[in-house]
Amino acid sequence: RIFHPVHNGVSEFHLTIFSKRGILVFESDDINYGWDGYYKGQLCDPGVYVWKVRGKFINSSEFNKMGDVTLLKN
Repeated sequence: RIFHPVHNGVSEFHLTIFSKRGILVFESDDINYGWDGYYKGQLCDPGVYVWKVRGKFINSSEFNKMGDVTLLKN
């Protein structure tokens, strides 16, 4: 499965995902391209990862959100 924050009416977008050690494991400016749990070609360890997203809506208002996503062992 692919992780994407839910979006509607977004014109600019920047998503980052960090490990619990603060390592940047994913980054994208494409709202249609999400994280698949891999970093440098290898599946990340199961656990909680922090995501941060910033951008603009089509009405020019800005947003900054953050949360967490849990990667489970399959």
